[in-house]
Amino acid sequence: MSLVFVCCALAIVFSFAPLSSSKPANRARELDKYARRLGVAVPAELSDRLLVRLIRRERALLTGGLTGIGLAVIAALLLPGGFDAAYVPVLVFAGLGVGSAVGAALASSTSALRPLAGPRVARPTTPVYADYVPAVERWSGRLLPALAVLAVFAAWIALSVGALGDARLTAAYIWTSAGACLAYAAASGLMASALLSRRILDRGQPSASATELAWNDGLRAQALRDLHAVPIVLGFVSLLSTFFDIGSLSDYAGGGATAAAVGVVLLAVLMAGGVTLFIVDLASRPQQYYWRRLWTDRAVGTSA
Repeated sequence: MSLVFVCCALAIVFSFAPLSSSKPANRARELDKYARRLGVAVPAELSDRLLVRLIRRERALLTGGLTGIGLAVIAALLLPGGFDAAYVPVLVFAGLGVGSAVGAALASSTSALRPLAGPRVARPTTPVYADYVPAVERWSGRLLPALAVLAVFAAWIALSVGALGDARLTAAYIWTSAGACLAYAAASGLMASALLSRRILDRGQPSASATELAWNDGLRAQALRDLHAVPIVLGFVSLLSTFFDIGSLSDYAGGGATAAAVGVVLLAVLMAGGVTLFIVDLASRPQQYYWRRLWTDRAVGTSA
Protein backbone atom coordinates (compact mmCIF):
# COMPACT_ATOMS: atom_id res chain seq x y z
CA MET A 1 0.00 0.00 0.00
CA SER A 2 2.83 2.41 0.81
CA LEU A 3 4.20 1.88 -2.70
CA VAL A 4 0.93 3.30 -4.07
CA PHE A 5 1.46 6.52 -2.12
CA VAL A 6 5.06 6.77 -3.35
CA CYS A 7 3.80 6.45 -6.95
CA CYS A 8 1.16 9.14 -6.29
CA ALA A 9 3.82 11.46 -4.85
CA LEU A 10 6.05 10.84 -7.89
CA ALA A 11 3.16 11.62 -10.23
CA ILE A 12 2.56 14.89 -8.38
CA VAL A 13 6.20 15.97 -8.46
CA PHE A 14 6.51 15.28 -12.20
CA SER A 15 3.43 17.45 -12.80
CA PHE A 16 5.47 20.41 -11.50
CA ALA A 17 7.42 20.73 -14.76
CA PRO A 18 5.14 21.41 -17.76
CA LEU A 19 7.64 23.80 -19.39
CA SER A 20 10.65 21.53 -18.83
CA SER A 21 8.92 18.44 -20.17
CA SER A 22 7.36 20.11 -23.21
CA LYS A 23 8.97 20.05 -26.63
CA PRO A 24 10.63 23.38 -27.50
CA ALA A 25 7.91 24.03 -30.08
CA ASN A 26 5.21 23.73 -27.41
CA ARG A 27 6.87 25.85 -24.74
CA ALA A 28 5.38 29.08 -26.04
CA ARG A 29 1.91 27.66 -25.38
CA GLU A 30 2.88 26.57 -21.86
CA LEU A 31 4.40 30.00 -21.20
CA ASP A 32 1.15 31.61 -22.32
CA LYS A 33 -0.77 29.42 -19.84
CA TYR A 34 1.56 30.57 -17.11
CA ALA A 35 1.10 34.18 -18.18
CA ARG A 36 -2.67 33.84 -17.94
CA ARG A 37 -2.28 32.67 -14.34
CA LEU A 38 -0.22 35.78 -13.60
CA GLY A 39 -2.61 38.01 -15.54
CA VAL A 40 -0.03 39.65 -17.82
CA ALA A 41 0.81 39.17 -21.51
CA VAL A 42 4.17 37.79 -22.70
CA PRO A 43 6.25 40.30 -24.70
CA ALA A 44 8.06 38.57 -27.54
CA GLU A 45 11.40 40.09 -26.54
CA LEU A 46 11.12 38.61 -23.02
CA SER A 47 9.94 35.09 -23.83
CA ASP A 48 13.38 33.45 -23.98
CA ARG A 49 14.55 34.99 -20.69
CA LEU A 50 11.28 34.10 -18.98
CA LEU A 51 11.43 30.52 -20.23
CA VAL A 52 14.97 30.07 -18.88
CA ARG A 53 14.01 31.39 -15.46
CA LEU A 54 10.77 29.43 -15.16
CA ILE A 55 12.35 26.18 -16.39
CA ARG A 56 15.13 26.63 -13.81
CA ARG A 57 12.49 26.91 -11.08
CA GLU A 58 10.55 23.91 -12.37
CA ARG A 59 13.66 21.74 -12.40
CA ALA A 60 14.49 22.83 -8.85
CA LEU A 61 10.93 21.91 -7.80
CA LEU A 62 11.31 18.53 -9.48
CA THR A 63 14.76 17.86 -8.00
CA GLY A 64 13.71 18.98 -4.53
CA GLY A 65 10.53 16.92 -4.60
CA LEU A 66 12.31 13.77 -5.79
CA THR A 67 15.02 14.26 -3.18
CA GLY A 68 12.41 14.65 -0.44
CA ILE A 69 10.55 11.52 -1.55
CA GLY A 70 13.81 9.56 -1.73
CA LEU A 71 14.87 10.63 1.77
CA ALA A 72 11.40 9.80 3.09
CA VAL A 73 11.58 6.29 1.64
CA ILE A 74 15.05 5.75 3.13
CA ALA A 75 13.83 7.00 6.51
CA ALA A 76 10.80 4.70 6.33
CA LEU A 77 13.04 1.69 5.67
CA LEU A 78 15.24 2.56 8.66
CA LEU A 79 12.50 3.45 11.15
CA PRO A 80 10.65 0.87 13.29
CA GLY A 81 7.78 -0.69 11.39
CA GLY A 82 9.53 -0.53 8.04
CA PHE A 83 8.06 0.50 4.72
CA ASP A 84 4.59 -0.81 5.54
CA ALA A 85 4.13 1.26 8.70
CA ALA A 86 0.99 3.40 8.91
CA TYR A 87 2.93 6.68 9.01
CA VAL A 88 4.80 6.08 5.71
CA PRO A 89 2.24 7.93 3.49
CA VAL A 90 2.50 10.99 5.76
CA LEU A 91 6.29 10.73 5.66
CA VAL A 92 6.36 10.49 1.85
CA PHE A 93 4.11 13.49 1.27
CA ALA A 94 5.97 15.44 3.95
CA GLY A 95 9.20 14.77 2.08
CA LEU A 96 7.56 15.84 -1.17
CA GLY A 97 6.27 19.08 0.36
CA VAL A 98 9.46 20.08 2.14
CA GLY A 99 11.75 19.12 -0.75
CA SER A 100 9.76 20.93 -3.43
CA ALA A 101 9.30 24.03 -1.25
CA VAL A 102 13.02 24.28 -0.54
CA GLY A 103 13.92 23.64 -4.19
CA ALA A 104 11.55 26.33 -5.47
CA ALA A 105 12.74 28.82 -2.86
CA LEU A 106 16.40 28.30 -3.74
CA ALA A 107 15.80 28.66 -7.48
CA SER A 108 13.46 31.65 -7.24
CA SER A 109 15.55 33.59 -4.73
CA THR A 110 18.75 32.97 -6.70
CA SER A 111 17.12 34.31 -9.86
CA ALA A 112 15.55 37.27 -8.04
CA LEU A 113 18.89 38.28 -6.52
CA ARG A 114 20.81 38.07 -9.80
CA PRO A 115 22.03 41.61 -10.66
CA LEU A 116 20.50 43.23 -13.76
CA ALA A 117 21.30 46.48 -15.51
CA GLY A 118 19.15 48.73 -17.69
CA PRO A 119 16.54 51.50 -17.67
CA ARG A 120 13.91 51.59 -14.96
CA VAL A 121 10.23 52.54 -15.36
CA ALA A 122 9.17 55.06 -12.74
CA ARG A 123 6.58 54.03 -10.15
CA PRO A 124 4.19 56.32 -8.26
CA THR A 125 4.93 54.38 -5.03
CA THR A 126 7.53 51.89 -3.81
CA PRO A 127 6.09 48.35 -3.41
CA VAL A 128 6.38 46.63 -0.04
CA TYR A 129 6.26 42.99 1.04
CA ALA A 130 2.49 43.10 1.57
CA ASP A 131 2.06 44.01 -2.11
CA TYR A 132 3.49 40.65 -3.19
CA VAL A 133 2.47 38.04 -0.59
CA PRO A 134 -1.22 37.56 0.34
CA ALA A 135 -2.25 38.05 3.97
CA VAL A 136 -3.23 34.37 4.41
CA GLU A 137 0.27 33.27 3.41
CA ARG A 138 2.01 36.01 5.42
CA TRP A 139 0.24 35.07 8.64
CA SER A 140 0.48 31.32 8.01
CA GLY A 141 4.24 31.66 7.60
CA ARG A 142 4.49 33.26 11.03
CA LEU A 143 1.85 31.20 12.81
CA LEU A 144 2.85 27.68 11.79
CA PRO A 145 6.51 27.84 12.97
CA ALA A 146 5.28 29.32 16.26
CA LEU A 147 2.69 26.55 16.66
CA ALA A 148 5.31 23.93 15.80
CA VAL A 149 7.62 25.13 18.58
CA LEU A 150 4.63 25.47 20.92
CA ALA A 151 3.55 21.87 20.21
CA VAL A 152 6.98 20.55 21.22
CA PHE A 153 6.90 22.70 24.36
CA ALA A 154 3.37 21.47 25.16
CA ALA A 155 4.50 17.85 24.78
CA TRP A 156 7.35 18.52 27.23
CA ILE A 157 4.91 20.14 29.70
CA ALA A 158 2.55 17.17 29.36
CA LEU A 159 5.43 14.79 30.07
CA SER A 160 6.54 16.86 33.08
CA VAL A 161 3.10 16.76 34.72
CA GLY A 162 2.59 13.06 34.01
CA ALA A 163 -0.03 13.43 31.29
CA LEU A 164 2.05 11.22 28.97
CA GLY A 165 2.24 7.71 30.35
CA ASP A 166 4.72 5.88 28.12
CA ALA A 167 8.04 5.14 29.83
CA ARG A 168 9.90 5.53 26.52
CA LEU A 169 9.09 9.23 26.41
CA THR A 170 11.78 11.44 27.94
CA ALA A 171 12.51 15.14 27.81
CA ALA A 172 15.58 14.44 25.68
CA TYR A 173 13.48 12.42 23.24
CA ILE A 174 10.89 15.19 22.90
CA TRP A 175 13.42 18.01 22.34
CA THR A 176 15.40 15.99 19.78
CA SER A 177 12.46 14.34 18.03
CA ALA A 178 11.81 14.77 14.31
CA GLY A 179 8.98 17.19 15.11
CA ALA A 180 11.27 19.31 17.28
CA CYS A 181 14.04 19.39 14.66
CA LEU A 182 11.52 20.43 12.01
CA ALA A 183 10.19 23.11 14.36
CA TYR A 184 13.69 24.52 14.75
CA ALA A 185 14.08 24.39 10.97
CA ALA A 186 10.75 26.19 10.49
CA ALA A 187 11.78 29.00 12.84
CA SER A 188 15.17 29.26 11.12
CA GLY A 189 13.46 29.18 7.72
CA LEU A 190 11.23 32.06 8.73
CA MET A 191 14.23 34.19 9.72
CA ALA A 192 16.12 33.27 6.54
CA SER A 193 13.02 34.02 4.46
CA ALA A 194 12.70 37.46 6.06
CA LEU A 195 16.36 38.32 5.40
CA LEU A 196 16.34 37.13 1.78
CA SER A 197 12.98 38.80 1.14
CA ARG A 198 14.40 42.09 2.34
CA ARG A 199 17.31 41.75 -0.06
CA ILE A 200 14.97 40.94 -2.95
CA LEU A 201 12.78 43.96 -2.18
CA ASP A 202 15.84 46.25 -2.02
CA ARG A 203 17.08 45.04 -5.40
CA GLY A 204 16.31 47.24 -8.41
CA GLN A 205 14.01 46.13 -11.22
CA PRO A 206 15.42 47.33 -14.57
CA SER A 207 12.55 47.37 -17.08
CA ALA A 208 12.20 48.90 -20.53
CA SER A 209 8.39 48.98 -20.42
CA ALA A 210 5.43 48.75 -18.06
CA THR A 211 4.73 45.21 -19.26
CA GLU A 212 8.28 44.11 -18.47
CA LEU A 213 8.02 45.73 -15.04
CA ALA A 214 4.71 43.89 -14.45
CA TRP A 215 6.46 40.61 -15.31
CA ASN A 216 9.30 41.49 -12.97
CA ASP A 217 6.73 42.11 -10.25
CA GLY A 218 5.10 38.76 -10.96
CA LEU A 219 8.43 36.92 -10.76
CA ARG A 220 9.38 38.85 -7.63
CA ALA A 221 6.06 37.86 -6.05
CA GLN A 222 6.75 34.25 -7.01
CA ALA A 223 10.19 34.37 -5.36
CA LEU A 224 8.85 35.95 -2.17
CA ARG A 225 5.96 33.48 -1.97
CA ASP A 226 8.34 30.55 -2.59
CA LEU A 227 10.56 31.75 0.25
CA HIS A 228 7.60 32.19 2.57
CA ALA A 229 6.30 28.70 1.71
CA VAL A 230 9.35 27.07 3.34
CA PRO A 231 8.47 27.94 6.98
CA ILE A 232 4.81 27.19 6.23
CA VAL A 233 5.54 23.67 4.99
CA LEU A 234 8.19 22.98 7.64
CA GLY A 235 5.88 24.22 10.40
CA PHE A 236 2.93 22.13 9.20
CA VAL A 237 5.05 18.99 8.77
CA SER A 238 6.59 19.58 12.21
CA LEU A 239 3.14 19.70 13.80
CA LEU A 240 2.10 16.47 12.08
CA SER A 241 5.35 14.80 13.07
CA THR A 242 5.01 15.83 16.72
CA PHE A 243 1.42 14.59 16.93
CA PHE A 244 2.11 11.28 15.19
CA ASP A 245 5.45 10.65 16.92
CA ILE A 246 4.64 11.65 20.50
CA GLY A 247 1.09 10.39 20.12
CA SER A 248 2.26 7.00 18.89
CA LEU A 249 4.42 6.60 21.99
CA SER A 250 1.75 7.72 24.46
CA ASP A 251 0.29 5.20 26.86
CA TYR A 252 -3.43 5.04 26.04
CA ALA A 253 -4.26 3.90 29.56
CA GLY A 254 -4.31 6.08 32.66
CA GLY A 255 -2.87 9.56 32.29
CA GLY A 256 -1.87 8.99 28.70
CA ALA A 257 -5.47 8.50 27.59
CA THR A 258 -6.34 12.13 28.25
CA ALA A 259 -3.27 13.38 26.40
CA ALA A 260 -4.04 11.04 23.49
CA ALA A 261 -7.63 12.29 23.27
CA VAL A 262 -6.51 15.92 23.34
CA GLY A 263 -3.91 15.13 20.68
CA VAL A 264 -6.46 13.55 18.36
CA VAL A 265 -8.78 16.56 18.68
CA LEU A 266 -5.94 19.02 18.08
CA LEU A 267 -4.73 17.00 15.09
CA ALA A 268 -8.23 17.07 13.59
CA VAL A 269 -8.46 20.83 14.14
CA LEU A 270 -5.01 21.29 12.61
CA MET A 271 -5.85 19.27 9.51
CA ALA A 272 -9.21 21.00 9.04
CA GLY A 273 -7.64 24.43 9.52
CA GLY A 274 -4.79 23.67 7.14
CA VAL A 275 -7.13 22.41 4.41
CA THR A 276 -9.45 25.40 4.88
CA LEU A 277 -6.63 27.93 4.64
CA PHE A 278 -5.24 26.16 1.57
CA ILE A 279 -8.62 26.27 -0.19
CA VAL A 280 -9.20 29.92 0.75
CA ASP A 281 -5.74 30.88 -0.52
CA LEU A 282 -6.15 28.89 -3.74
CA ALA A 283 -9.60 30.37 -4.41
CA SER A 284 -8.20 33.89 -4.09
CA ARG A 285 -5.84 33.26 -7.07
CA PRO A 286 -2.69 34.24 -5.15
CA GLN A 287 -0.58 34.32 -8.35
CA GLN A 288 -2.49 37.49 -9.30
CA TYR A 289 -2.40 39.11 -5.86
CA TYR A 290 0.53 41.36 -6.86
CA TRP A 291 -1.45 42.44 -9.93
CA ARG A 292 -4.47 43.49 -7.92
CA ARG A 293 -2.24 45.46 -5.54
CA LEU A 294 0.10 47.12 -8.04
CA TRP A 295 -1.34 47.09 -11.57
CA THR A 296 -5.14 47.13 -11.54
CA ASP A 297 -5.28 50.89 -12.18
CA ARG A 298 -2.36 51.06 -14.61
CA ALA A 299 -2.34 50.54 -18.37
CA VAL A 300 -0.32 47.44 -19.25
CA GLY A 301 -0.67 44.42 -21.54
CA THR A 302 -2.80 41.68 -20.01
CA SER A 303 -3.38 38.05 -20.81
CA ALA A 304 -7.06 37.16 -20.98
